[in-house]
Amino acid sequence: MDLREIEIPVCWDAPPPKILRTIEIADRLRETLMSDACDSDIPALVNSNFYIAYHALKHVRDTGMGGDLSFCEWGSGLGVVTCIASQLGFNATGIEIEGSLCEFARTLADEAGVAAEFIQASYRDLRREGTLSEGRLSEGTLSEGTLSDGTLSGGTLSGAVVYVYPWPAEERFIESVFRDVTDAGSVLISYHGGTSLRARRKRS
Repeated sequence: MDLREIEIPVCWDAPPPKILRTIEIADRLRETLMSDACDSDIPALVNSNFYIAYHALKHVRDTGMGGDLSFCEWGSGLGVVTCIASQLGFNATGIEIEGSLCEFARTLADEAGVAAEFIQASYRDLRREGTLSEGRLSEGTLSEGTLSDGTLSGGTLSGAVVYVYPWPAEERFIESVFRDVTDAGSVLISYHGGTSLRARRKRS
């Protein structure tokens, strides 16, 4: 199915205090994480622009394009965008392959008082049947609330809204996965560095 471009109005207004507080907590935790990087296996990090992500998600919510308000960030990193989505009222889940980043994101959610779930897995393993392939999830990687049989529902992992910050070489692959695992009407928001962000909606 084709993806239709959605125009996101440019807005430079500061997010509300609760969003700013989450970003500030993330910055503090990140400084601690980086200070420990010499002694730990910490992956390289490239952050989204959290202000732009906030306004894009708010626009999708306010215009009704967020559907049932299920949200998933593919490659959630530090978890900031997923936490922001939760604070906007989305049922928010982040998928991240690096265990250390999942732990960071869970700590952020706890300190910010945000109800968001973070799962150590890869969006690359999403399948049309709506689960992650068996054997790709190591024991202990699934957070509480995940199905006891080790599968993960497509509704949780795809969502009415998917957010991603792709490497350029991954963009087409991500689009193909999005087409395959989401329902008609779902929205793909992709950040491309600087002030560049795209939003596309899956046609019926």
